[in-house]
Amino acid sequence: MGEVDDILDQNRAAQQDVDDEEEDEDDDEVDVTLLRSNIDKDADENDGNQDDEGREEDGDGDEEADDDEMEQEDEDGDDDEDEVEEEVEDDEMEVDEEDSGEEEDAEVGQNREKNSEGKVQEKGNSVQDSASSDEVINGDVSSKSDNKPESDGDEYADKKENSGQGSDAVDQKSEALEGVHNYYTQMLCSAKIASTYNIYPTAAIPIQTDVNAVAMSKGLKYLFLGGSDGYIRKYDFLNTMDGKLSLTILQKHSLAESIQNAGILVSYWENEIPQRRSEMKLSKNNKEYEPKVSPVYSIEVQSECLFMLSGLEDGGITMQGVRYMEGTIGHYFKGKEGHTNVVNQLKLNGAETRFISGSWDKRILEWDLQTGGITSEFKGSTSEVSSLEMRPLYSTVDVNQVVSDIKSNKDRGDDHNSDDDMGSLFGDDDEDNAGEDKIPEDRYEKLDTSSIEEISRDTLNVVYDESTFLTSGLNGSVYIWDRRIPTAPALSLKKGPKVPPWCQSACWCMDGDRVFAGRRNAIVEEFELRMPSHPSNTLKLPAISGPVTCVHAMPNNKQVLCASRDNIRLYNTGSSPNSKGTAVPFLIVPGHHGGAISNMYIDPTCRFLVSTSGSRGWQGNSTDTTFIYEIDLE
Repeated sequence: MGEVDDILDQNRAAQQDVDDEEEDEDDDEVDVTLLRSNIDKDADENDGNQDDEGREEDGDGDEEADDDEMEQEDEDGDDDEDEVEEEVEDDEMEVDEEDSGEEEDAEVGQNREKNSEGKVQEKGNSVQDSASSDEVINGDVSSKSDNKPESDGDEYADKKENSGQGSDAVDQKSEALEGVHNYYTQMLCSAKIASTYNIYPTAAIPIQTDVNAVAMSKGLKYLFLGGSDGYIRKYDFLNTMDGKLSLTILQKHSLAESIQNAGILVSYWENEIPQRRSEMKLSKNNKEYEPKVSPVYSIEVQSECLFMLSGLEDGGITMQGVRYMEGTIGHYFKGKEGHTNVVNQLKLNGAETRFISGSWDKRILEWDLQTGGITSEFKGSTSEVSSLEMRPLYSTVDVNQVVSDIKSNKDRGDDHNSDDDMGSLFGDDDEDNAGEDKIPEDRYEKLDTSSIEEISRDTLNVVYDESTFLTSGLNGSVYIWDRRIPTAPALSLKKGPKVPPWCQSACWCMDGDRVFAGRRNAIVEEFELRMPSHPSNTLKLPAISGPVTCVHAMPNNKQVLCASRDNIRLYNTGSSPNSKGTAVPFLIVPGHHGGAISNMYIDPTCRFLVSTSGSRGWQGNSTDTTFIYEIDLE
């Protein structure tokens, strides 16, 4: 009996050890379950911040980790089984060992099935499909192909989201540009309906040379001035108007009190004339040469400052870099058929693919920027070109119709007076009407401007009717040209009686139906295109003011700026407010005094005016100061 009691005690001890080991295994199962839940939680958090490929990789990694954990559990269970078997073999209790092993396998299998079901349920929630028990083998999904459509769809969704963000950025940029364009358009409309303008100077740029040319970049960012000393100067216009730099006391001594700001010079470079290598004066090391510099008579800048066109005194035109490789010559427009004298007029078209040049050699050429060649030459100019202006939009007078009417009236008059008309002794009538006789009979359709905006969305410049332009000459001639008929001017505006043959500047009125021409005897002649044979009105300035060197019409279609040697005047072209005629028909714009005005530039919004002083290579002196004015609408 004692031996039996000893055997029973050993069996009880072995069973107790087995129960303790099963409790430890249960604790391990709980720890493993908690660890797996934490891993799944971290994986879910990472999935919210990663893309679909990362999600797929994390999912695969979690599955592999689960498989490893389950395999590790199997190995642990097997090890535990081996230990129990050894103890039971020692005690010769094989039956109890098998029973305990079966119970252990059943518990491990139950935990394994629970974990696998929880995992399948999580995957089923992510793809919104129910996973059946047949799809689960050893705690893993039987097929991973079901995850691929999910990842592909998420990847497509992410790409679509990224593309949506890019499109949002593009939309924001387009909205900003649209806002700027709307602002420009509204300001121009406000300037058109203004009754008058209050113009006063706020900034001055002292330059110890004549300034013959002026140009402005897109959005009024940079102001370019070309001087007779052969340098092109680039100024920061916006910071200048913001008052980032003030004039010194000596600079403000002779200026108006409202002028406080000084021009901020950004850079400058020579207006170089290209030379052949045989003509260059090389230094001793043969690496440097002395550049040949030309006075700047005309400049025209591309809206984005990608390039600048500059006229030279030898008749050439250079394309220079501005934004990149500043001042470097990229192309030289001349050739055998180019200009042979000073190029003092340059005008880019709206698309900035072509430009028109005028010269002292009495020629007007149109160039193609793509090929660098001449596309057409406008023949018939009889003098040095002094100004060149494109016609505004929304004009009501058809130039070709006016030409046809003039010709038909002339034919009827010739038939009526055929017996009495002996002809001109010196042939003046034939010379004056030579251009009109060359106009072909066929009619040209008028440009449809109903769908054209007044301000370009690309360049933020005023849009013009490029089919018609105006030129003036030093001999007093004023011509209207049709780009489709380059053989001769479409119209010739005849100066009034007792008017000296001189015209340094002419401009269009805002409606495009009238033309103003500054004369040498202190008057400005106004022409109606319907009656081009004689001036319709004459704006008389004080005799002491001297020759009118520059004119510029205002957007309200009622006033025009007239620059003389002494002052700049804002002349009222409409009826005088006082019927008795005692009121002075003009207002003096303060700032400029005592020199010839070479250019007057008004920005598209009619907020700023820039006046430069210079002789442009003709006669007169300079004030050596460029003024910038602010314009208030009234």
